[in-house]
Amino acid sequence: MTTMQTPVSEEKDEAEAGIAAFEAVFKEHWSLVYGVIVRVLGDPDDAEDLSLEIFWRLYRKFQHDVKTVKIRNLRAWLYRTATNEALNGLRSRRRRAHYERQASARALTENPVGNPVEEVERVEERARVRVVLAEMKARDAQLLLLRHTGLSYAEVAEVVGVEPSSVGTLLARAESVFEKRYRELEG
Repeated sequence: MTTMQTPVSEEKDEAEAGIAAFEAVFKEHWSLVYGVIVRVLGDPDDAEDLSLEIFWRLYRKFQHDVKTVKIRNLRAWLYRTATNEALNGLRSRRRRAHYERQASARALTENPVGNPVEEVERVEERARVRVVLAEMKARDAQLLLLRHTGLSYAEVAEVVGVEPSSVGTLLARAESVFEKRYRELEG
């Protein structure tokens, strides 16, 4: 006795396959996406929110039709999306700088750590780094973030979409721009 699958059960099977594929991708790449974003933003809660948003976008791609999802290199797409979202997060933070300063001052008074002068200097240094990254061209900031996240030149090239032989030159230029702007902010 042979049973024929109905169109409804075929759709259900495809949906389940899409969910299973998505879950596998999520488990494999969550720490990569979250790690990139948390390094940029410095806030685990914001990093988690942005990471979930990125995977939500990916899920919607899988949800429509798992057979038509065409992401040439998923890892590169995730890195690129994560760095872009993290940089956008930095830019939006810039608009809320007043609130950050208040929260930072409150945190220092409520949770004194070690030498308060050193802690203030670390907080100020991180803030300057984030300001400089937010002001840089997106690709330059992305190059610096990816390289300092530990990616190889080949991986950076793939994420950014340049030739691997160009990464060193592009990084040197980006580092020069970063250093110049950072020194200006230092006073």
